[in-house]
Amino acid sequence: MKVGIIGAGTMGSGIAQAFAQVDGYEVCLCDINEEFASNGKLKISKNFEKRVAKGKMAKEDADKILARIHTGVKTICSDCDLVVEAAIKKQTFKELAAICKADCVFATNTSSLSITEIGAGLDRPVIGMHFFNPAPVMKLVEVIAGLNTKPEDVEAV
Repeated sequence: MKVGIIGAGTMGSGIAQAFAQVDGYEVCLCDINEEFASNGKLKISKNFEKRVAKGKMAKEDADKILARIHTGVKTICSDCDLVVEAAIKKQTFKELAAICKADCVFATNTSSLSITEIGAGLDRPVIGMHFFNPAPVMKLVEVIAGLNTKPEDVEAV
């Protein structure tokens, strides 16, 4: 599965790490420019370096996870199966709708805005996929359906 993460800040990079730690997932970590996206991946890399130095993680495992994370701007999400935004910009979903494949599921990390309202006017429904901080450590993910969210998308997420 290929997952796009929009927003490479604390939550976005944490969500990217959480997905990349699962075998079979490839992650596109995106931001408004390549530098910001690369900085998000660098943050993950530095966290792994600390874990490796303490003997809590093998370097080979860290390298394998980092290799699954690709950085760029939102255009690299065109063939993703799932896109999770951690930037809360409705306009971002409109732009993604123009470049992503039709069966790509759109998810938002917000817990305070209406999922139905975020998805209004899009060619597909949006689902809430709220990660708790720190995303790579917390096992709990809150899934929130909007009025138009498909039951199969809820089940898949």
